Amino acid sequence: MTGLRPTLIAVSGGWHKEQWREEYYRTFDMAYLGARSDETVPTPSVIRQEAPRQWRFVPAAQEARAEDIVTIHQSLSAARPEEIEELVVGLLPQRPHLQSGERFLVPLRQSGWQTQWLYMDDEIITDRIVADTRPPSWAFRIENTVLIGTIDRKRRTEFKFDHAWQPKQIGALKREYGNFPRAFRARLRDLCENGLWQWEEVCLQLYSPGSEGKGSVKDICIQPPKRVRIDKIVSVAGPVATVRLVIAETLDGGDYDDKILSYAFNDSPPLLNRSEWEQFEFQADALSLMDGRTQQQLELREVVAGSGSVTEGCEGLFCYRDIDSEYLLVVIREGRRANHQAGRWVLDHNASRSKNQQSGVPLMPDERWYRMARFARDALLAWPDTDIFGPGPSTLTELGGYLQGRWEPELRRLQGNHLKTSENAPSTGRYNPEASLLLPWNAFDPGADVGASSERVEAVLRRLADQSADDEDIGQTRRLRWLRADGRAIFYLHGWQTLRAPPDGDPYQAPVFEYLDDDITVHLYPKRFDEYDMQSLALIEVNPASGLYGKVEPTPRLHSTWRPTEEIWYRVVTAIESQIDRISGQLAIRGLYTVHGYDGSASRTLGLNRS
Repeated sequence: MTGLRPTLIAVSGGWHKEQWREEYYRTFDMAYLGARSDETVPTPSVIRQEAPRQWRFVPAAQEARAEDIVTIHQSLSAARPEEIEELVVGLLPQRPHLQSGERFLVPLRQSGWQTQWLYMDDEIITDRIVADTRPPSWAFRIENTVLIGTIDRKRRTEFKFDHAWQPKQIGALKREYGNFPRAFRARLRDLCENGLWQWEEVCLQLYSPGSEGKGSVKDICIQPPKRVRIDKIVSVAGPVATVRLVIAETLDGGDYDDKILSYAFNDSPPLLNRSEWEQFEFQADALSLMDGRTQQQLELREVVAGSGSVTEGCEGLFCYRDIDSEYLLVVIREGRRANHQAGRWVLDHNASRSKNQQSGVPLMPDERWYRMARFARDALLAWPDTDIFGPGPSTLTELGGYLQGRWEPELRRLQGNHLKTSENAPSTGRYNPEASLLLPWNAFDPGADVGASSERVEAVLRRLADQSADDEDIGQTRRLRWLRADGRAIFYLHGWQTLRAPPDGDPYQAPVFEYLDDDITVHLYPKRFDEYDMQSLALIEVNPASGLYGKVEPTPRLHSTWRPTEEIWYRVVTAIESQIDRISGQLAIRGLYTVHGYDGSASRTLGLNRS
């Protein structure tokens, strides 16, 4: 018996560019093997295995003028399937490209950092390959929006996909749906493993689409990759499984991905002993984790039940310490009986409260409890694998806790951080929320006298009083206006936006919320009432009389490079969470601040059962 299948397999070292490279690595996520209709699993021989190809970079032999680039784009868009091959062959001398025999990869057009590539071999021609080529990584995927689509090169007709949908025309472009055969995905894998590394830094001009069908020619530079990522490609298990493949050439990219995987092949010391996580430091001998900046510490005091075996659950008693207090925490690691159950940890605040009362530890004031709980959450999610307590967590569920100034035994808070990704913005120091931000929020009816103590909030209340109360019927039981207890902040339904369900579904109305206090005005554009993504947050206004004026600048909606400061984030999230005891189901928030900074991939789900 070898145990359960692993969640991740990492392979260190290998041949790369005809040299043995110790720093070369690949990672494979879990391959889920599903049952087939005939209940058979094909053997690896089903897939035609090919030897690695020899690829080379071919610079452009001709200099293309801007008008020529526009012309070729228009010609490809209007061409019939039997005309595509001749146009592509004529394009090759004008563009730098990769070649391996009869296989070619050519940059076709550009949209932001997204490069759409044209691939041709002896069987197909397709422009469904899209890559984000921002240094140091190239991230590939199969896209649906295409200029020419996929052509059967031998038959000179449109390619016949497995499980294909009817293509849809969108102006000069179209959307093409269907699954590529395994043989093509195997070729794509060879291209990523062997071909892309031959790319050389080059500057060129590509067509870039614009609004209302008006495009332009833009100068871009594409650097060779240091890492290549492509999802859902063929594996040796055949058509019943796909794996996510990540290939990396070097380990000097400087982000968390590199640091994590470089230690994946180093048994000693553990990752956290190297203080890679900014101010966190893990002491393996003492089983304690400390924030060197705040001197907060979490220590595993004893294992109450279970063991560190991955398949057996484990209950432990942790101890939180800072310069003013000490507090016991009951933590449970669930046993892993199936692949999807890996890494589930539970922090039971209700049991912790009882444990501290039994031990004579006085209850923490809610403001200090919030500080303790926030550190414990971050520390447990960064806790490494240990022999005594078992594998570290992928998700953490918290049972009970303070909400809106009240202890709620039925509160459920589920959080999963992606602390090992390069998406994290570095921490600039923890923000300690003011006591006013921990005040409860109260729903109110239109026109009600709620006693606002802020001129800015009072102006909003007067405007709302003049509007109809129609919004109160949306969602039947939802109350869409909340006021903070001190009367100096308001969170309410500001308006509506029209969205469309992908890929081309029916339009629907989604809410637009506004948060306003003495300092800022923020708009939030969720897709639903119970799911909020901080990427959709826009800072509309900063009050000139505020202390924040000049420190933060208003930003348009969905600005890709903007992240809320921790202070602004905390104000908005506190207002969002005020809805939890007035909605059925759960409330999800994506984009969180942790001890490591802002993590756009981290998510938190809250639930409160008052029945």
